[in-house]
Amino acid sequence: MAASLQTLRENKPLRNLALLAAITIIVVIAAIVAVATDRSSVRTSFVPHPLFEGLDSKLDRVDRIVYTASRGLSGEVKIVMLRGEDGAWGAESRSGYPVNPELVKKTLLGVGEMEAYEPRTANPEWHRNLGLLAPEDIGSAVRVEFFSGNDERLAGVLVGKVPERAVDVKGEGVIYVRRDGEDQTWLARGRLPLLKTVSEWLDPTFVDIPREDVARVTLWADTDRPVIMSRGSPEEANFAIENVPEGRVTRGAPVVNRVATALLDSGFDDVAPADTLDFPETAPQVVVETFDGVKLTMRMGGQGGALWARFSAAADAALLPDGADASKAEARAAALNARLGPWVYKLPQDVSSQLTQTMDIVTREAGPADFE
Repeated sequence: MAASLQTLRENKPLRNLALLAAITIIVVIAAIVAVATDRSSVRTSFVPHPLFEGLDSKLDRVDRIVYTASRGLSGEVKIVMLRGEDGAWGAESRSGYPVNPELVKKTLLGVGEMEAYEPRTANPEWHRNLGLLAPEDIGSAVRVEFFSGNDERLAGVLVGKVPERAVDVKGEGVIYVRRDGEDQTWLARGRLPLLKTVSEWLDPTFVDIPREDVARVTLWADTDRPVIMSRGSPEEANFAIENVPEGRVTRGAPVVNRVATALLDSGFDDVAPADTLDFPETAPQVVVETFDGVKLTMRMGGQGGALWARFSAAADAALLPDGADASKAEARAAALNARLGPWVYKLPQDVSSQLTQTMDIVTREAGPADFE
């Protein structure tokens, strides 16, 4: 060891090289310490926190939710949902028609529990890049607001793009947001519905009669040429046309089944109060009869090229076996009337085309092979 030190003292180039190496090691160690310290300070300088402090404890006070989205040069669209005295939510522009309760719940919890996860830009010039330009500025952000009472706004948030990494390190959803009225933007933990049309918010529950309960479906009821499709029991898989004209045959079970169940499998495109449209007594009708004694009548009418429907239900003892209890049918009919009766429904085009099929369409002229 002493010999090595002596060599270094006597060999000036070697001594300089050793000194340079020592300095290099010290600099590298200092750099590592500095980087580690800097990373630690970055990690600890921002602590994720609720975007709206204390809002989660006020959600039971929210009685109005307003969504605002841009329609480009056509202005803005506002979707207003109101909570009734019974606690149920309805769409203001649809005369209070029920909205999907699951979507409302996701909205309330989505904003109430949203967490500012990482800060982003506070420069308004960069808002558009994050999808956070306000709707009134023809931006793509959706404004979501919670109100209580007449004017108290509990929260207002602008929701923008979902980043390429749509989850954080814990696997939770993230999205770009900023509090309404502030320039600071955030990468936030949370998710909420961002539907931009009223019809997407409406409660999808419609004619909820299971296929296995349906005994008979009649198109063009009370006309000279009805189409009557039926089956003898719930166990029968296929419907058959009862009144096929002489010289014609059905186009097959798949066609008949599709027509008979079109209303059961459908949703609706829009809704309006029942007194909005006039349905004369001569309006075309579709009648659905069930094995348990319910008769649902649908009257059809058109407006603006669309097919609208109005419903009424009744218990029909004639559909029940002799001596059977009709109370269940009465209760079921009352429930259908309560939900469907106050409204008229705009039907999807594919459903409309099925429910207006005539006998000439669902049957064809019989050929030699049919007679064989």
